[in-house]
Amino acid sequence: MTEDETRKLVTEVKSEFEKFTEYSQRAQLDSFLSYYQNAPEFLHISSDGKMRNYEEFKTICTEYYQSLARQQISTTKERFHIIDTNTVIIGWTGNIIAWFRNGDMMEMNNYSVTNVIKRIAGRWKIIHSHESSLPPEMITKG
Repeated sequence: MTEDETRKLVTEVKSEFEKFTEYSQRAQLDSFLSYYQNAPEFLHISSDGKMRNYEEFKTICTEYYQSLARQQISTTKERFHIIDTNTVIIGWTGNIIAWFRNGDMMEMNNYSVTNVIKRIAGRWKIIHSHESSLPPEMITKG
């Protein structure tokens, strides 16, 4: 790929990644999950160290997002590694503050995610995701 083609592809993927992040911040579960490939080969490794298939991942996301009012996500570093015109690896590190419906708050600093995304039927889909972080800090309402 030429430098121009690479820049164009990174711009396209970055735009999609920004939409994905916005859905996460607003706790819009269905829109957020639409970026993940619902397929047997999907693999998610959570920050708790567990491997999950799509259905298991969807379950933990549903539990989390149903308790969530909103999140503030700030990027400290991101990298896009182009494998080919249909496959990109995104490395992201940032901080997340989550406000829950019950009034509690959680801070997750130095939260890192590696996503492998693939263009499938014209859409960018996450086919592999690996999260790691420091232990979150819970601030309870009371």
